[in-house]
Amino acid sequence: MARAFIGNVECRVLTDKDLGESWAVSVRPADPTVAPLVVKLQGNDKEQVTLGALEILKKAGKIDRFEA
Repeated sequence: MARAFIGNVECRVLTDKDLGESWAVSVRPADPTVAPLVVKLQGNDKEQVTLGALEILKKAGKIDRFEA
């Protein structure tokens, strides 16, 4: 299971099938008062979509690092 980190805080990464070939990848901090980060991508392979979404979030500065 992939993990993302915001600072030193570990976040859960969930990848859910959306309509058609779309996927919703969400990074959820343990703190319920913090909104999850969500990226929607299209693709056939769940692992590749998850990796792509985490790379997008890292390049945008939303997460500090991730482990796939």
